[in-house]
Amino acid sequence: MKNLHSPGRIQKKILAITVSCLLGMCMIISFVSYYLFQNYLQHSLIQSTETNLRLLSDAMDRNIDDIYRMVRFCQTNSDIALYIKNSPNPGTTLAVATHDRMTEEYNNNPSSEYMIRLAVITREHFLQIVSAPYSSTADLAREMPELSFYEELLNSRGYNFSTGFIKDPFYRRGKDILPIIRPITYKFNSVQGGFLFIEISSDLFTDALQRYAAAEDSPVVLTIGEHHYLYVSDGLTETTAAYEVVKDFSDSATIDGMRISRVKDSGGVSHFAVTASLNMPDCYITQIISRTELQNQQRILRFLLAGTLLSILGIGALLMLVLNRMISVPVTKIRDKMQRVSEGDFTRDASIEWNHELGDIGKGINDLSESVYLLMNKRLEDEKQKKDLEYKMLQSQINPHFLYNTLNSIKWMATIQGAEGISEMTTALAKLLKSLSKGTSLLVPVREELSLLQDYFTIQRYRYGGTITLNIHTEEDAILDVPVIKFTLQPLVENAIFHGIEPKGSGHIEIHLYYEEGTDEDASPNVRIDVTDDGVGMSKEKAEQILLSNSDNSADFFREIGVSNVQKRLQYEFGEQYGITVKSAEGEFTTMSILIPGRNAEETIHV
Repeated sequence: MKNLHSPGRIQKKILAITVSCLLGMCMIISFVSYYLFQNYLQHSLIQSTETNLRLLSDAMDRNIDDIYRMVRFCQTNSDIALYIKNSPNPGTTLAVATHDRMTEEYNNNPSSEYMIRLAVITREHFLQIVSAPYSSTADLAREMPELSFYEELLNSRGYNFSTGFIKDPFYRRGKDILPIIRPITYKFNSVQGGFLFIEISSDLFTDALQRYAAAEDSPVVLTIGEHHYLYVSDGLTETTAAYEVVKDFSDSATIDGMRISRVKDSGGVSHFAVTASLNMPDCYITQIISRTELQNQQRILRFLLAGTLLSILGIGALLMLVLNRMISVPVTKIRDKMQRVSEGDFTRDASIEWNHELGDIGKGINDLSESVYLLMNKRLEDEKQKKDLEYKMLQSQINPHFLYNTLNSIKWMATIQGAEGISEMTTALAKLLKSLSKGTSLLVPVREELSLLQDYFTIQRYRYGGTITLNIHTEEDAILDVPVIKFTLQPLVENAIFHGIEPKGSGHIEIHLYYEEGTDEDASPNVRIDVTDDGVGMSKEKAEQILLSNSDNSADFFREIGVSNVQKRLQYEFGEQYGITVKSAEGEFTTMSILIPGRNAEETIHV
């Protein structure tokens, strides 16, 4: 018969497994590394674009802020307000002085070169500062109100650049300009007396973009309102090709105010885009991330990962061959030993205890198998002894002191009361002794357990001179056929008498039996038995302790069958989910509640 565990077969198997694992591990490492490094490259490229775009937008914003400052000057300067109020003819002293003040402020503005026309216009006259190449003889006071965008820009609450770039309306051969029209009010009220007109040159944007380095496939798009301008060859060209936003990644932006998104161009190609807002309403500058640059970096990464993968595989294969020759025989024997252990053979095998590290493993396996064997035997023996001891203890001997008390009670009744109660009390005692002699580990119907409880309570009722009462209420007759461990209720009633009612002097015990739905919808309902006394109650700590220990040393019948022993017996028989719970309020009541499975009435009782 062919030996399936021969060294050659195992060596080949080890070789195949090792190579497969090594290859798989290298592939996983490579893919994970490629994915992480690709994300890192992509993130770095986006982050650098964010930084560059922020610098670009800041440069444009500085010029825009300068223009805004010029607008505020024209709207708030007292000389201009006086000019608006009086609207003097050109050449008058007031007109010349106002023009000189405007020119001074204009020349001091760092971005004056981008304001190719600045005009303060009243209803009849105007003052303008205009670059020489764009000078014209147009009557701005008359022609401005006729422009199509005049009313919209003038009545806008703030700056409005919805027109986008337009041709200079007063010099057709001029550059594209962005118009600004803002009202100028009288000095001491908010009534509009005139307005300010500024033409912003497109050079404000193109000058900054000329200094901005971007790859050929990384276009920069300037958005002004609903107009999109592509920067190409030192100029801005309006384009209708819009990029569709597929997903927004702005949460991952490292600079406030930046927006990162994945977009698709008109050809359906996916790109990453970084957008920076300008200090102009509805104006943005967007750069599409270069796919070529990202692909070049990915190509270099793939070469590095491929070389690393081949190197790891070569070194791993060599190392695997060397180690395989050194450990094939020991591994075979250790494997056989472990197989025997898994099949239940825990005997010691001295042949796997070599004088090296694998021998230490073999010795450890032998020690472990022996320990497991001994532990299993000891555990089984301990469990058997524990149950035997507990059941023997539960059967326990009758407490002589209780018999003495009972006989004294019988003697007392025979002496002073006549023979009427002697028969009842003696009969109850005989039934209890007869039931006790049969043991306490048997399952009996609830009706039989209640009968035993009645016999026990008869003795206690006479003992306490009728100061205690008992009432049993069963909601359904089927509960009486449910099996329960014998002498389950007696310790709870005894505890209620001695610890609840006796310190008080008198009291009542109520026993309530009813069905309770289980947690599993398919399971039959459980039976709950509540034993409630109106005695002195107990603290929360005592209620928790009573299920853990039988520390009461008072000498009475059945005292060895304490509440905690009942708890253990119930859980041994029915499971950990069943047993006793205690609820009590000091000075008011104590309720001990027993939960047992509600088996069918036809189910056989263990005898």
